[in-house]
Amino acid sequence: MSTTPATDTPAKSTGLNALKPRILHVAYHVKDIDRALSFYVGVLGMQEQMRLDLSKTLHEVVLQFPDSKGGGVILMWDTAREKPLALGDGYSRFVLMVSDLDASMKLLNEHQTPVVTQPTEAGPLRYAMVKDPDGYVIELLQLKR
Repeated sequence: MSTTPATDTPAKSTGLNALKPRILHVAYHVKDIDRALSFYVGVLGMQEQMRLDLSKTLHEVVLQFPDSKGGGVILMWDTAREKPLALGDGYSRFVLMVSDLDASMKLLNEHQTPVVTQPTEAGPLRYAMVKDPDGYVIELLQLKR
């Protein structure tokens, strides 16, 4: 992992940028909503914001960290789905900024969370990667102080 310094040139307000967009949520299809909620709420500490029924069989729950003013996660599930989920090879991960990587990894290890990458030094950063119950990779990132 390498870091590239930000440029001093301000971004031009062209395209959608002129309308001041911001990333709100990332959405994942999960096989078992109870298992997924056990991880995202019980282990990561997110809170349920709302549930929506998109059709008779397709549902979603919106999650966010309690003190976050930023984005969150949408977990979607289809009660009629019989085929297993396929993550594909285009998905990489989503990143959570944490204040203490070692304490975060200790908590996740206590919950038998699969580790993809042990804590690693990368310039001004430390990071590690774990998997959620459906196999999605979550990167935990800490800025060195």
